[in-house]
Amino acid sequence: MFEAAVRAISRLGYTRASNAVIADEAGVSRGAITHHFASRAAFIAEVVRWVFDEEVLAYRELQRERQIGSRVSDWPRISWEVLSRPSGIAVLEIFVASRSEPELAALIKPVQAAIEELAAKAFRERLGTDVADNSAIRLVVWAMRGMSLGREFIDDPDAMLESVDLLASLLDRAAPNGKIEELLSPPGLSRTR
Repeated sequence: MFEAAVRAISRLGYTRASNAVIADEAGVSRGAITHHFASRAAFIAEVVRWVFDEEVLAYRELQRERQIGSRVSDWPRISWEVLSRPSGIAVLEIFVASRSEPELAALIKPVQAAIEELAAKAFRERLGTDVADNSAIRLVVWAMRGMSLGREFIDDPDAMLESVDLLASLLDRAAPNGKIEELLSPPGLSRTR
């Protein structure tokens, strides 16, 4: 059902991808979702968790296949490949919907927080650092999420890759040794919160 939910939500948007549409897409009875989940929000929160599990596998596979990920500048391209998929679009749709659905927001926020922490830990491990600052991973992830949605609004969606490459290039210049520490304390920049 989760795959069907991702397909329907990425294609139709959150609102139009009703439980009935998702059930039809999955080839199950229309009551199957409500039978297994207490509410639509509970089902959708599990969809987000499932997508994250799939994304973790995709990140690992890309890193292994291409032997990349140990430099900060590798992450925009890796993240783009993972987050610009239909599952990434579906998650964005869900995040936007959660802004106006309190029950969904209450379930999604802790899931997203846990996902972010696990992703940041994997990011730090791959980069070989123990720096606990999540600002660099947020920069990359949310830039890629925004660009994946933004490509729907430009004439040549493939041109968004130029922006992905630009961010990778900027990160490479800011961190010539590929280390996250270079980003977090560049000369002449004061970081305040």
